[in-house]
Amino acid sequence: MRIQKDNIVIRSAIIDDAIQLNKWWNDGKVMEHAGFPNGLGEPIEDTIENIKRRTDILNQLCIIEIDGEAVGELSYSIKGDTAYPGWKICNFNYQNKGYGPKIIMMLFEFLFTDEAINSKCEVEKIAWDTMLENERAQFVYENKIGARRIGIRKDCWKDQNGKLRTVVDYELSREEFFKVKEERFA
Repeated sequence: MRIQKDNIVIRSAIIDDAIQLNKWWNDGKVMEHAGFPNGLGEPIEDTIENIKRRTDILNQLCIIEIDGEAVGELSYSIKGDTAYPGWKICNFNYQNKGYGPKIIMMLFEFLFTDEAINSKCEVEKIAWDTMLENERAQFVYENKIGARRIGIRKDCWKDQNGKLRTVVDYELSREEFFKVKEERFA
């Protein structure tokens, strides 16, 4: 998988990306907003296996590049008519620069329109969550990409420090996506 718009590229991760992914995933500062303030503590071998497992068009692990530099990662899986993505700009120099909404919209358009994906599973909605503390992400989802907040799951899991964490759930339907795209990203 490879999609590009202007200076942003989203592409399937390859084994050569394992070192960078492993570095990000094991960095508590990078992973804090995902609920892992100590990082994942994942051995490089597990990262390599993760890349090898996520090569099906309905289950991808990807690298986000801006101006040719790897700056983040995203993944998605598709079950039934719903895509479940996750993303993170891991390089702090690229955060708060307006890239997040563009990357999300690129991914969503791909998931809703890619012929190979939709011939296997027609994607009708996209669902994801974020930590309640991640107010910056919530602002982007609700005010930039027009996502619907569908609920809050209070104390639904314990992080690696034993702290109960609460998440906010979001959805965006195919129809809602194309309306937002036309209104805000035309």
